[in-house]
Amino acid sequence: MKLRVAVAVVLVLSGIVVLAQTASKSFNANGVSFDYPDSWTIYDDSNSDAQQVTLARPKNDVQIRVFVHKGKITPEKFPDAKKAFIDPYIASTVKQFEAMGAKPQQSADTAEIGGAKADGVKVAANLGEPGAAKIYWVLLGQRVVILTIFGPDREIKEFAPAWDMVRSSFKVEDKSTPKPSPKP
Repeated sequence: MKLRVAVAVVLVLSGIVVLAQTASKSFNANGVSFDYPDSWTIYDDSNSDAQQVTLARPKNDVQIRVFVHKGKITPEKFPDAKKAFIDPYIASTVKQFEAMGAKPQQSADTAEIGGAKADGVKVAANLGEPGAAKIYWVLLGQRVVILTIFGPDREIKEFAPAWDMVRSSFKVEDKSTPKPSPKP
């Protein structure tokens, strides 16, 4: 009997944790949309060149950053865009870790963003505890998208469901294809 009660309590508590992790909000601006957990705070630092959004949790060090360039890029020009803003962003991240006294190590990585395969890099460093910046980029809706999750390894692992929610729900509206007008 005690075992049944214990199992029931564990199942109820597990259900509460799942519900707490799945409650979400949506970000939707300028053709960019994604879902994120409602326990996260969103900071919008967008400007005329790019949408820049940071998601963070109070009392945690993990952050998710979203960068979407507002200019249209064709697949043929994507390598140039990588040289123009992705490579400098990675180099800047490495320099930030070095400035804090870490010895960052880079390794190639991949992820899926909005259903598309994204190339990426993991910049691992130890700043008192192991951590990383995981940076992924892809062309969606003719716009350069860069998603980054960074923080201590233990928090990146703990908040993986939030990261998965953001990147799997990510959409960029492609305004280059005219929508058919309704026929009378």
